[in-house]
Amino acid sequence: MKKLSIILIAIMTSVLSFGQQTGYYNGTSAKDGDELKTALHNIIKGHTPYSYYISKHIFKQSDVDPNNPDNVILVYTGRSNPNDDYGTGGNFINREHVWAKSHGNFVDWMPMYSDVHNLKPADASVNVARSNKDFDNGGVQHSEATGCYYTDSTWEARDEVKGDIARIIFYMSTRYEGDNGEIDLEVVDWNNTYPNAQHGKLSTLLQWNLLDPPDEFERNRNNVIYSFQQNRNPFIDNPEFAQLIWGGETASQLSIDNLTITPQVVIAELPIQIKADITINSKSISTATLKWGLSYESLTNEVEMTANAGVFTAIIPGQAEDATVYYQITAIDGISESSTVVYNFYVPKIFTGEIVSIYDIQGQQDDSPYDGQEVSTTGIVTANFGTTYFIQDGTGGWNGLFIYESGRNPSVGDSIILTGTITEYYGKTEMSDISDYYFISANNDLPEPVIIESGGVSEEHESILTKVLNATCTDANYQANFYMWEVNDGSGALKIHNSSIFEYEPTEGVSYDVTGPMNFDFDEWKIELRFESDVTEGSDLVSPTVESVDPIINTNIKIIFSEEVDQSTVENIANYVIDNDVVIETATQHAFNKAQVNLAVSTLSAGISYFITISNVADLIGNVMETQTEEFQFVGIEELFEDGSLSVFPNPAKDKLNLSFNLKENTKIDIVLNDISGKQIIFESHNVYQGENHLSFDVSNISKGIYLLNLNTEKGTMKYKVVIK
Repeated sequence: MKKLSIILIAIMTSVLSFGQQTGYYNGTSAKDGDELKTALHNIIKGHTPYSYYISKHIFKQSDVDPNNPDNVILVYTGRSNPNDDYGTGGNFINREHVWAKSHGNFVDWMPMYSDVHNLKPADASVNVARSNKDFDNGGVQHSEATGCYYTDSTWEARDEVKGDIARIIFYMSTRYEGDNGEIDLEVVDWNNTYPNAQHGKLSTLLQWNLLDPPDEFERNRNNVIYSFQQNRNPFIDNPEFAQLIWGGETASQLSIDNLTITPQVVIAELPIQIKADITINSKSISTATLKWGLSYESLTNEVEMTANAGVFTAIIPGQAEDATVYYQITAIDGISESSTVVYNFYVPKIFTGEIVSIYDIQGQQDDSPYDGQEVSTTGIVTANFGTTYFIQDGTGGWNGLFIYESGRNPSVGDSIILTGTITEYYGKTEMSDISDYYFISANNDLPEPVIIESGGVSEEHESILTKVLNATCTDANYQANFYMWEVNDGSGALKIHNSSIFEYEPTEGVSYDVTGPMNFDFDEWKIELRFESDVTEGSDLVSPTVESVDPIINTNIKIIFSEEVDQSTVENIANYVIDNDVVIETATQHAFNKAQVNLAVSTLSAGISYFITISNVADLIGNVMETQTEEFQFVGIEELFEDGSLSVFPNPAKDKLNLSFNLKENTKIDIVLNDISGKQIIFESHNVYQGENHLSFDVSNISKGIYLLNLNTEKGTMKYKVVIK
């Protein structure tokens, strides 16, 4: 049955709403030099990385020709070019790494390689000419990019993008400081920096930053990339940051910090309160003004802020739904003046339509009963891959939906309402042609994934979060299979897709637990990977078993388990019982081989069958073995010897180890000396004869310690403990 909703209040968002959100640069005011650079680094680090491939799709929004939405503007020529015209050489599009990837050699090294703040669409032949040159003024005019000039080591960008280039270089030097396994990039005031992780020329770039301030094209680019990567280029939002870090300028001590907005979810026509801490040298000041307007370039309204012990407040009147409000705070104290960046907030639309649940859209059948119809539905975003994302309404089958929409980048955990057309796309139910989008809230808990068998995927699992447990990787060569690897838990094969935002290097033969939304395309099921926690090595659900029971000598028994075991359980003598009145004196786990334990026992007799029962031994994560009984014998060779004995002397031995014995018959005997770990130190095979026999071994080069001497014949084995001193 179709579910109906009452009126819902929600926030409709678009790329434009991903502007400079309140308080993004909290913690940077009144700072300069390395202190400011560090503060900015801590704000913009840890962004959401996408694959290098996805940058083509991001360019369609970030570098779009304002006069032709099907084209992008190429960075060095300024030419408007069809946005899908990629290729090698000529007038095709290349993706230009402004900070040349060879400066530090970060090819395929994420996230530097695919950071879209550093990528620009460029004419392919011009991109070759720029190569990995540093940036500086002068040189020969380029024949195609006529605004650009070059030498054998430098490249001068056209005037219209000089500042854009400088601010990209400043971003890279601030974003990448060598932490978290990333590269450390530094902008320097010289050229010929290849192949070092440096780029020049700093003094020229600082000039370019001042000569070509950010324009609407560059601000839109920053907003679009922020909507994907969730980090900004701070030098676009405030070019003055560059002068404060590298240009020798000193920050005003007039600090405007800790900006907040109340309420955080704006309601149409209700006033909005903006607060900020404004001080100079930790003392309160007297004057601050908030200017606001409905466009970035037109902050025509002015409000005097009221002060209370250094906390300044201003009220912006309520605005109509679907408006974006821009504002900036300026503070004055005598001759000192300071201003914030231009922040903004969005006024939500109110949804009053009818909601159709995802469960009803899926219809518990292969094809949706709403195929071809426009509907509104709601759910939590469970994954976002840049041009597509998944939403889910509750845990369980039939509650997931695939959304095809380029240019919208909700965060995982967002609760949203969508209006769009339901389509059966080659067997997959999806929503596309989105006509309305509403954001309700952020950071919601995701539905619990449904545990599935790798060979048991069916239509009900389409687009919901799923998890497969202890599935062994049977094919790790994802590079040859459209970035998909394969696992099998014994029930059948399942593809795992290394997606545009996360790639995992599997190992064949290793078992994994894998979580992610279940996708269906190209007639096969696959789990889409989202982040690092989606893949872990498989949980150990198997209890240990006894693999072997071997008496070493007549008072010591070696037991080998199938895996490493917990010391407290394996050394508990109450967990062992041997029949025939054998007493277990101690149980000692091997110092290095945690799957081995040695039992010291009362004397075993040769030729008698014994039964040992072992229970309650656990592995390292707590899986307890089932009770297991094993038969064993201690086999001696005493019957070969007169009086059933032989002499081993001296014991302890230092230089020579001697054996003396009297045999009843001729035989062949192997003499083996092992250290306590089982490593073979001496092996000699001898033909020995009826009567007296004497053997001698050089042990002068053998390390001090306890060793086991084994005398092996076809009739059995005799073992002795030997000490080398």
